[in-house]
Amino acid sequence: MELLRYDEHHHNCYTYALAFINCVLAAQGKQPMSKSEFTERFVIPQTRKASKYITVYQEVAENYFYIGDTLDQEKNNSEEDTLLH
Repeated sequence: MELLRYDEHHHNCYTYALAFINCVLAAQGKQPMSKSEFTERFVIPQTRKASKYITVYQEVAENYFYIGDTLDQEKNNSEEDTLLH
């Protein structure tokens, strides 16, 4: 077994994860994923979620509160009313 050293461009966590996923896909008889497809399907959606949570955290840290969407609040209130009755 060859020991590979970390390389910023060719041997890193990202390439390791993609190689692992492509091994699983190959075992399932499916086509491998390209770097761009992997990024679009897995990395970008999780990055967007993280960005939203960071934004909320920053607002709470700076202002001690966060004002959310009123539609969500109204829905939660109506669900609570339903549960109480």
